[in-house]
Amino acid sequence: MVHRILDLCRLLPGPLAGRMLADLGFEVMRLVPPAGDMTQNLSPQLYDWLQAGKHSETVDLKTPAGIDRLKALAATADGLLETNRPGVMERLGVGPEVLRAINPKLTYVRIASYRNEAFHEAPGHDLTYLASGGFLPRFGDGWKSLQIADGVGAHWAVIAVLDGLRKGGGFYEVYLSEAAAALAYPTPVKLDGSIVCYGIYPTRSGRLALALLEPHLWQRFCVAVGREAWKASAFSPAIESNPVYVEIKALLAERTADEWEQLALKHAFPARKVQPYTIPATTVPWRETH
Repeated sequence: MVHRILDLCRLLPGPLAGRMLADLGFEVMRLVPPAGDMTQNLSPQLYDWLQAGKHSETVDLKTPAGIDRLKALAATADGLLETNRPGVMERLGVGPEVLRAINPKLTYVRIASYRNEAFHEAPGHDLTYLASGGFLPRFGDGWKSLQIADGVGAHWAVIAVLDGLRKGGGFYEVYLSEAAAALAYPTPVKLDGSIVCYGIYPTRSGRLALALLEPHLWQRFCVAVGREAWKASAFSPAIESNPVYVEIKALLAERTADEWEQLALKHAFPARKVQPYTIPATTVPWRETH
């Protein structure tokens, strides 16, 4: 059975959730207002990527014909995603109560800004969500290259759809201002490049990521590179006054990142060449096997 999802969203979090559902095999219909989605002009490559696997239709919810079209589609849909500010869909006469009265099995997911009543209808974007949630100190400059609250919120929206399908319908609000909290677990100690066994090193060509946290993995590395004298130094500081750190940098500079990666594969320790970023073909990070 193929489930059908209506995607009424614009910008990033909602369309990303729709893209994820399309990659999972859902039939996703994108309902776009006459004005379109500003992402198409702001970032055409992102817009095209978010559109992959979806059908599109222009629907004007400010007209009786557009309202009737949405109601007709919702009558047979399994899920609906929308990112309007709370109260907008209700004022148009197509809020969750109305659409779920038409189709009680509909899972209606609203991707909203804030749970707090004082800010519940306030607009927002990824940067303000990270600011209001106290997450900017944790994520630092990450906001410049990754929309953290939007991305995590999209995943929670997909989970809400799946939960609603499991329960036979429902109304969910996913709060982007809280979504980043899913990644705000207590910071793991030492996983910041401050110890020699866990960090990124320059090589003769390219950079190499070493992740030799467990003692047996660090020891495999030491044996493989002929430096068994380093075995007790895994958690020593990655600073120039530490002779082991200086020696590791000098050793890794003797070969290319590709060569070190092949040695790591041969001896089963985690070390990988730092590759340039490429846009993923799918949002599904697994494969189903039987």
